[in-house]
Amino acid sequence: MAENRMGSAADTVPAAALPPLIAAMMRPEFYPDRPPAVDLRQSHISWIFLAGDYVYKVKKPVRFAFLDAIELEARRRLCFDEVRLNRRLAPSIYLGVVPIVASGAGFALAAEPAAIDLPHAGAVEYAVKMRRLPADRMLDKLIRGGAAGLEEICAIAGRLADFHRDAPVSSAECYGSASAVTRMVTDNLRECERFEGYSLSVSQMCGLARYACAFTGAHWDLLNRRARQGCVCEGHGDLRCEHICLVPPEIVIFDCVEFSERLRYGDTACEIAFLAMDLDRLGAQDLSAELAACYARLTNDHDFALMLPFYKCYRAAVRAKVESLKSLEPEVPPAERVNARELGRRYFTMACRYAGCYDGRPVAIVVCGPAGSGKSSFARVLARRLGCAVLSSDEIRKRLAGGAPTTSFKAPYGGGIYGKEFNRRTYDEMIARAQTLLASGAAVILDATFRHPDERDAVRAMAARTGVPVLFVECRAEEAEVLRRLSERALRPRAISDAGPEVYLRQRADFSPLDEIPPDCRIVADTTGATAAAVAAVEDRLALLCVDKPAAAAASAV
Repeated sequence: MAENRMGSAADTVPAAALPPLIAAMMRPEFYPDRPPAVDLRQSHISWIFLAGDYVYKVKKPVRFAFLDAIELEARRRLCFDEVRLNRRLAPSIYLGVVPIVASGAGFALAAEPAAIDLPHAGAVEYAVKMRRLPADRMLDKLIRGGAAGLEEICAIAGRLADFHRDAPVSSAECYGSASAVTRMVTDNLRECERFEGYSLSVSQMCGLARYACAFTGAHWDLLNRRARQGCVCEGHGDLRCEHICLVPPEIVIFDCVEFSERLRYGDTACEIAFLAMDLDRLGAQDLSAELAACYARLTNDHDFALMLPFYKCYRAAVRAKVESLKSLEPEVPPAERVNARELGRRYFTMACRYAGCYDGRPVAIVVCGPAGSGKSSFARVLARRLGCAVLSSDEIRKRLAGGAPTTSFKAPYGGGIYGKEFNRRTYDEMIARAQTLLASGAAVILDATFRHPDERDAVRAMAARTGVPVLFVECRAEEAEVLRRLSERALRPRAISDAGPEVYLRQRADFSPLDEIPPDCRIVADTTGATAAAVAAVEDRLALLCVDKPAAAAASAV
């Protein structure tokens, strides 16, 4: 929930729209060192002034369910808490608290710093003073520019593992017990209810509530055990990429949650999940996975992978709430309010994706495309990500023919076990097996070409009978890459698929577009290169389909 962007470009805020003190702080002459310009940032709880080599943060007089800063004394205490707590991970950045006093017809920074034990005489406001960090070394900027990789992420994981190892745990059971975690998640969702129809749908809200209840109920003992065994501590509370600055050899982690011990305390998996979720948002899923794996390895946390999707979901919902709140603040510039609302929607979608990833609710995923399009590899990646079974037409076909999956049954196009009748038998068997798995409550991936509408209609009819949604993922790749894959496959003696370049060219010409599938129930996956973005897109679509199963199933039915 913190918000300091220490080096980004200026917001355009009309001076007339700002309170008098804030307008005064926008002028360079307000500051003793007369910076050439002053840039303003703001969130739902603070104004932040980028003034030359320094940053000044003033708390807004606001009241939320998680924060009451209406009174000046409350804001003074928040400033001192911010300095104290952030010096744990950024000791050289947080310089102190500066009083702001009335000066003639305006305002000025007091000559002496504020004292922690009593209010400053004549102070009308207080500001946290910080050193300004280089904008181009913020982790979010480095990620977007491709300048941060596995080495940097592992170093951050190590820094956080050391920090958590030494962090206080005296209130762990108070804030980290199963009942406390349940209350934390449900309270946040309750605060999100006001955004139904604004930045999230009713079905998304229901899905998130259903998932949270199911997870905490199923892992009640584990949550309590983690609180007792040191996995819950007083951490940072707002661990996002924009709050990490890499200035070799230092890793500066700043802008923690200062206003709530309850929000700082939490499971270490919840803290790392925040940063992993933010890496996902930036499209760096590989770095997100590496962060989680490295941290779990360093801390020897065997339950970490189980906890991660649940806490990613929670953290995404928190960020969705924060951005949605920001979008409603009248003093925030209109363009920024629009962006905040869209970001809130995206975070809610991410939260639904994480919920859908974990709970394994029944859904049929058809991964289709011509030979060499990458569908089998993509199906395996999805299966590992979603924790569901894969039914491969290549394997089923060869079992029906009495062979092993690696047995070669090469034949002319449309001949042998690839003829029309055997093809029908293969698809019938695959769909029958899928129906059995779906009826048992499992999710399933069907990996086959599915080049004709009648083959696809059979899956949709089965899904409608079973009452589950179905998503068609059409895999595509550049032709040069497809031909390279098929040539390489021909050299492998134990390849499962018998298809070569000639089969690909015939299937491509024979492949009917998926026009009969409703747009919400189909998506294209580009498998030419890395597939992380395509996997994330599929997960996003699944989250939207699965939050309201009956409606999704009806929409995808024939």
